[in-house]
Amino acid sequence: MGHPDHVSERTIAITGGDAGYFDLIKDCVGSLRAVAEGRALALGILDCGLTEKQRAWCRDQGATLVVPQWDFDFPGRDKLKDGYKALTARPFLPRYFPGFDLYLWIDGDCWVQQGDALALFQRAARTGALAVAPEIHRSMRHYRHAWAEFSSINGAAYEACFGKETAERLIRYPLINAGVFALKVDAPHWAGWADVMGEALQRSANMTDQIALNVLVYDRGFACEPLPSRCNWPIHHATPAWDAERSLFVEPAMPYDPLGILHMTIYTKRLATLDVRELGGPHDGQVRPRSLRWPGRTAI
Repeated sequence: MGHPDHVSERTIAITGGDAGYFDLIKDCVGSLRAVAEGRALALGILDCGLTEKQRAWCRDQGATLVVPQWDFDFPGRDKLKDGYKALTARPFLPRYFPGFDLYLWIDGDCWVQQGDALALFQRAARTGALAVAPEIHRSMRHYRHAWAEFSSINGAAYEACFGKETAERLIRYPLINAGVFALKVDAPHWAGWADVMGEALQRSANMTDQIALNVLVYDRGFACEPLPSRCNWPIHHATPAWDAERSLFVEPAMPYDPLGILHMTIYTKRLATLDVRELGGPHDGQVRPRSLRWPGRTAI
């Protein structure tokens, strides 16, 4: 149940990227606008090098466009593309898009299948905690056979930023994915995240935004409300199943709950199809190639 003051609460959903990312951003924005919970939100886009035509499309969707600056000074910055600013700008979203009570960030390579996930992020953020979805689920491969790969890649990122002792401790905690999060405007996390990220960027620019967020929660004690993985499903950890009868992507483990937000993590965004198990319908139990992109994309 909500509180009456939610009626006047102003929430903005923000995404962003560069011209090369725009095809994904279109899906992200289109999927937000396709559900009632998404249509209720203001829309902000961090313009990290969009073309004029792309900007015009964003404005047609009712988006406010902001070009982020470099918010930190750190070694190797001049070698990075402008798209990296979409990562370093995140602790400063209230400054870039002032006037809102609650901020919901969604990576451009995410798309919304069910709007209740957006509502849940907002509900969790209203507590004053950081609303996030840790990468932990009974069907995710990185807690089984892919643990060595997961722990070495993420452990190396932790170690580069914060040293070996921190890496060995925090790699055992469920990794908080920074790709979708919600936070109140007056939460102390914004300044805390900026401090930790600024410190870490002096040592490494590899996954630093996400690593810093995990340190903020697990080491610095900032409050976090961990949501179910269906609210931000990292596809490379576990390919969703397709429920033919409901025409929905679902968790690949019983009872096959529908996914709220699908996150086309790492290499999955470059693949035309993945091998997806079908549930129900004429191909029940079969694994068939299927696009994991937003199904409504042809409508744009």
